Amino acid sequence: MPFSHLESVSAGALAHHILLVEDDSAAADSLKALLEQHGYRVQVAKDGGQAHSAFRMRRPDFVITELILPGENGFELIDRMKRSDESVPILVLSAISLEDSRALSERLGADGYLTKPAAPDNLLAEIRDIVQRVWERTHLGGPKEEKRIRFNCRCGKKFKVSPVHRGRTLTCTDCGAPLIVPRHE
Repeated sequence: MPFSHLESVSAGALAHHILLVEDDSAAADSLKALLEQHGYRVQVAKDGGQAHSAFRMRRPDFVITELILPGENGFELIDRMKRSDESVPILVLSAISLEDSRALSERLGADGYLTKPAAPDNLLAEIRDIVQRVWERTHLGGPKEEKRIRFNCRCGKKFKVSPVHRGRTLTCTDCGAPLIVPRHE
């Protein structure tokens, strides 16, 4: 019991600075106020370009992103951020409720997915749960996860996915072709 209390305290301590990627000013202001009210420092980015600059300048402890953004969409943003630092937890908070969007977000490395409007308690609980899972994976998981599986679509798009996806079918984000993740490299 004391050990699990220590884990919760440690996990909570890891998420102080949240990068919120949201192009709707009213939604961004409302979310920022809610998160700041609960002790988080929040930096808002209105598009992928601002998000990447903020991410590079001061790596956040947590990212919350919409999928529908001007310019680079949320899927591309997740992919680029996870390639840069896969240990930063990312929560998708989007108006899109399609299962395909949820599955693609997960394949790209998102750690959670909520649809808008999310109840404040649900959002805060999801942040805590994700931080806890990532902390446990990083600190208690023992040896690092198996090497990522790399493969290419016939259109030339390169993929790098977790070994848990071996044998699963996914859709190429460039050409839309169905792909089966190789069981062996």
